[in-house]
Amino acid sequence: MDRKLFYEQDEQFSFEAYGVTIHCQKLDISKDVVYHVTFSSNRKPIVIARARFEESEARWTSIPEGRQKEAEGLGALIEQYLSTND
Repeated sequence: MDRKLFYEQDEQFSFEAYGVTIHCQKLDISKDVVYHVTFSSNRKPIVIARARFEESEARWTSIPEGRQKEAEGLGALIEQYLSTND
C-alpha cells in the first residue's frame, strides 16, 4: 500500500529579500496552503502555513509553532512575490 501523508506539488520558486535568497516549495497537505522555506544564509529552514484561528482572519504561522514573527514576515513576502509573478 503506497499511501503518503502528504504530496509535494512541483511548485517551487525563489526570490531575494534583504540580501538573502529565499527558496519556497509548496506542499499539498489536505486543503491547506503550506510552504517549506529554505534560505541561502545559515538560517534554519521553516515550514509555514496559512491558518485560521478562532474568530480571526487567516494568518501565517510556523509549524511547529515558535517562529511566528518569521512566519508572518515570510508569508507576506510570499504573497507579494506570487501577486507580482502570476
